[in-house]
Amino acid sequence: MGIAILNGLLNTTTTTESTTNTPLPTHFSATVRSTSSLTTLQSQFQSHLTTSSLTIHSSTHNHAAITSASTIILACDPTDIPSLLSDPSTRSALCSPPPTSSPKLLISIAAGWTVSSLRELLSPPQESILYILRALPNICATISQSITAIELPSEEVQLSARTRVPQALISLTEGIFSRIGRTVQVRADQMDTFTVLGGSTPAFIAVFVEALVDGGVAMGLGREEARMTVAQVLRGTGDLLLGGEHPALLKERGTSPGGCTMGGLCVLEEGGFRGLVGRAVREGVTVAEGMGRGVGLVNGTGRK
Repeated sequence: MGIAILNGLLNTTTTTESTTNTPLPTHFSATVRSTSSLTTLQSQFQSHLTTSSLTIHSSTHNHAAITSASTIILACDPTDIPSLLSDPSTRSALCSPPPTSSPKLLISIAAGWTVSSLRELLSPPQESILYILRALPNICATISQSITAIELPSEEVQLSARTRVPQALISLTEGIFSRIGRTVQVRADQMDTFTVLGGSTPAFIAVFVEALVDGGVAMGLGREEARMTVAQVLRGTGDLLLGGEHPALLKERGTSPGGCTMGGLCVLEEGGFRGLVGRAVREGVTVAEGMGRGVGLVNGTGRK
């Protein structure tokens, strides 16, 4: 996901609506843990390495990269966060009090890690100022078509001078993620729901697409033709919905008395399709909530 964000910032011209005109960073430093990732990034962004816009290092340079930056995007695997942020050199680079360091903005895209849990792990000194925001893009960021939730700071956070996030930094965060798609601002208590609607829905839809394609193949259509047909239908339907078309009206426009669409919809309704999808969303949100509390294995539909 970090590569997708970096690619969007370096290469993508914004085509989606943005509510901010805040200038974005012009120089980027990326650190990676493995040699293979280092090689991949150096190859992918070779043209930018010859300019002053990008430097790429191994994770042994985390301290130097964080120290020289004003905005840091935490894009590592969620399981790596405890070891990363508890490292003394990383912690000192993020939390050094003035005048040693100017206040920094830490943007986390790690699922399951709340702002409060990150701050608790870092335990910044009383005299330091560290701003923390949480954002959640989805897999479509790889083609700059993500929907990214930006968590609005809680009232408690905004009441403290040490943690209050300036509006300019919220606008900056929105500007960064608008380079990989659309953004939406949500409250902290809505983030688990967004995790499922924004993050899990591509997988949900992929299962539905597989079923549609298999149905088409069963009735004689070639698999590639079926896949392309369904994919294009999804793209067009998405554009209609983004243009303001109500799902119920879209369904009505596509059905006629005694028609094939109505026949197929009746089968879905008889099978409890709506209720099953709603239950999947609710289960996903419950699992996301458990992840945020540090619960280990949290899946298990029907638990009491």
